[in-house]
This record gives sequence, C-alpha cells and structure tokens, in this order.
Amino acid sequence: MSSLTLYVDSNYVSPYAMSAYVALKEKQLEFEMKTVNLDRQENYHHLFANASLTSRVPTLVHDGFSLSESSAIDEYIDETFADTRSYPVDIKQRARAR
Repeated sequence: MSSLTLYVDSNYVSPYAMSAYVALKEKQLEFEMKTVNLDRQENYHHLFANASLTSRVPTLVHDGFSLSESSAIDEYIDETFADTRSYPVDIKQRARAR
C-alpha cells in the first residue's frame, strides 16, 4: 500500500487544494491530510519547504516523492492510479478537459 499525504491550507479556502482533494477522493484513495497555516507562514518552515518545491499548497507527497501545483498533482494522480480515469483517454478530449 502506498503512502499519500496532501498538504492544504489550514483555513481550507484554496480552490487549488480542493482540486487535488477531489482528485484523490474520486479515485477513492486513502490519504492523510495535513494543514499548513499560511497566516503563520508555516509554508516557509523547513519541514514543509523541503517537501514543497514552491512552498505553496497544495503539495502531495507519495511514497517520498513530492509534487506541488494542483494541475500537476491532478494529472499525476490520474496517471499513477489509472484504474479509474479522471481525464479522457483521447488526447484532444483530455486537452479540453484540462
């Protein structure tokens, strides 16, 4: 079983974090969610900054591999856990969905 952790803002207001959250939920994947208090600038704390290339949320950590930016996370989830596709298989339809 793989380990998935999604870092989101502590106020739960980021639409980008929501996108990654929905992608994980739609795939019915088990994951841990951790919050980062942006008001206190916890995103610049070395523990989080080491995991996030951009020091922003959302950040996904999957078995030691970390990825930031919601669109990259959504595509990574879709391609890594391909049993149920979130994006269309057809290249042109997939481009429109993005």
